[in-house]
Parts: sequence; structure tokens; C-alpha cells
Amino acid sequence: MSEVTKDKYTLETLLPLNVSYDRDHILRQQDVDMVNRLVEIIEGSRSNLTPKVGDRMRHVDRDGDFYGYALLENLRADGISVCLAPYVPFVGIGDPDIWLSVSGGPFTSIDPAEMKFIGWEDGVFSAWGHCGPCANGSVRFMAKVAKWEYSDPEPLYGDFTTETWRKLYVRINDNPESRYRYVADGTAFRDDSDFDRFKKNYEATVFNHSDSMLVVWCFRDKTEFLQEDEWNRLDLPVQERMYNGQLVKVKIKKDMERHVTTFYRIELPPITY
Repeated sequence: MSEVTKDKYTLETLLPLNVSYDRDHILRQQDVDMVNRLVEIIEGSRSNLTPKVGDRMRHVDRDGDFYGYALLENLRADGISVCLAPYVPFVGIGDPDIWLSVSGGPFTSIDPAEMKFIGWEDGVFSAWGHCGPCANGSVRFMAKVAKWEYSDPEPLYGDFTTETWRKLYVRINDNPESRYRYVADGTAFRDDSDFDRFKKNYEATVFNHSDSMLVVWCFRDKTEFLQEDEWNRLDLPVQERMYNGQLVKVKIKKDMERHVTTFYRIELPPITY
């Protein structure tokens, strides 16, 4: 169990989290008292053995999509309901624990016995202030909660996850009149040679999603601008890339641990009139 914080907030320490609330409604001591009571109840109910409503989670689904701040939002007959990408939840005092009102998504249900405890962290909560339910009437605060970890079984793409890799859904275009053979979100490739160069630059691994769709796991993209003399001193491979319809010389460096490909460009002098 984590250590319970007594009287965690004062008017001065709660204010930075509630500047707009204070502007509209004036933060009062009764707001501070309410928040401190909620903090004690939340932190006093935490456990490193049993997942509780309000805890946070690192989650990876079968498709490799990573969610670093998923929220355990409700107890259900088939497990704990988890909001994978939540907004700040509203919290209230229930019996015997707290209740949450959560928006965001998507939602999934997980057997708490499959969750692994990995530590403690501050969770963000909100509750209606002294003005009651109204526009901008909620007060935000932090309370220490348990952090869990869970990955869906039988992942479709092995160890690839979006925590450290970029995932692209690439559509195969069979229209012979199209300029592009392969089309993805934010990029496209004219032909197989263009696609092959991309795969080499970004250390890509390709999976067949369907007859007309590929799933590509690859390095993330980063561009840095350097002065010409600094760019010339870089002992890196040179390549031409298309930027805004114009071929530009770049030098390439790969970070094999962080899965990032960096393209170094020459910084052009500012245009003067």
C-alpha cells in the first residue's frame, strides 16, 4: 500500500492546477478541503496486490498499439473496465471505494489477475468545486495510485509496439492510372523501388494485413537543419529526398536503439526583400 498524504494541498499549491477555475469562480478553502479528503480516500484505498478503480496502466493490445496512461474505470462481472485513452476523470466517494465518471476511449475489459504491478504514480482527477456543476466548475488535483501493466495475448506483430516503433497501414493501389502504387497516412510511394528505399531507410518490417493492405513497422522520422559547413563535416551517407516537390540532398543517421531515422538538411539562408 502507498503512503497516504495528509492535507496534501493548500490554496497556494492547488492554484497552479486550477488557474482558469480560480479566474471564473475563485478557488476557496472549501475546495482545498474537499480535494484533501478525496486524496486521502483515494490513496488510502490503493494496493500493490489488487487493482483498484482509479489506478493507471501501461497497456499493449494485439495490434501493438501502446497506451501509457490507461485508466481502470469500473468493476464489472467479466473483469475491470479500462479506458485506454481517457480524459481527466471525475471522481466521487462510493461504497466501499471511489467511483469515476470517465470519457475517452476505447474501452476494454481485463481480468485483474492478469495485471502486473509496476509501481506508483500520480494520477490526475477532478471533482465539482464549491460552485457545483457548471461551466469550468471542476477542480483538478493529483493523488498517488498504483500503476499496472498488461499486454493482450497472441500479439499479431510479435514484439513490435507503438511505444517505440512507428506503425503504418499501407494500401496497395491497383489502379494503373494512379501516380502511386502504395498509399499510407501522410506518405505515398510511386512504385516498388520507391517503397523499397523507404523500407531500407526506416528499417521497416512488412506484414500482410489483407490482399490490399500492408502493416509496416518502421523507425520514426526526424529532420534536423544544419549550417552548410557543419553538414559537410558529417561523415554519413548522402541521399536525395523529395521535399515539397523538390529533390534535396540529405545525410542519414539511424538510432538503432530508439528506432529513429534522422535526416540532416542544409539550413537555407532567410529570404530577404
